[in-house]
Amino acid sequence: MRKIFIQTILFALLTVVFSGFPLYLSEPVETRDNPQVKAKFDTKISFERNAQKIEIVKGESSSDKSEREKREAVARLNAQKQVLQVAKNYSTDLGSLRALYQEAASRYSIDWKLIEAVHQVETGKSAQCKKSYAGATGPMQFMPSTFRAYAESGANICDLRDSVFAAANLLARSGASNGDIDKALFNYNHSMAYVNKVKSVMNSI
Repeated sequence: MRKIFIQTILFALLTVVFSGFPLYLSEPVETRDNPQVKAKFDTKISFERNAQKIEIVKGESSSDKSEREKREAVARLNAQKQVLQVAKNYSTDLGSLRALYQEAASRYSIDWKLIEAVHQVETGKSAQCKKSYAGATGPMQFMPSTFRAYAESGANICDLRDSVFAAANLLARSGASNGDIDKALFNYNHSMAYVNKVKSVMNSI
């Protein structure tokens, strides 16, 4: 009886494996040893086949990569040239510069001489997009993250006007609009020597 039982199970499993369809066994099976004893199965066996989707991504050859990097380098160089050209277009005569300082100072309610003094100490009143060893950039020498915090939307760190207005905003919000020049300058550059130097230039204007 046990042998027939095992054979029946094996047959059922083999049927499922080769057919791939569910198998139902519900008919009584009569044993050879004892015709009166019947074993009844009510079993459902099924298999689920998981299909995996394979996505083929085209790789980049060495020559393609080299060409792409060259194009990107040229694009960056052209962008830098355009930015520098914006800076060169500004007039740096004292009259034009002071008109710019006064406009920015009026907007942020600070002394225009303070802006001129900062510009003088930072880059000698340059309109060029200079960059320091520490990463400070532009006519007013801003760290990029600081410039984004104080500049108007869409401003260019290398643009003289944008830089001056961002500097005026920083100085005003740091205390200059309330007359606290020392605090404003120290926030601009964390050095008392810098604070004293800018104040000296400011007082000489």
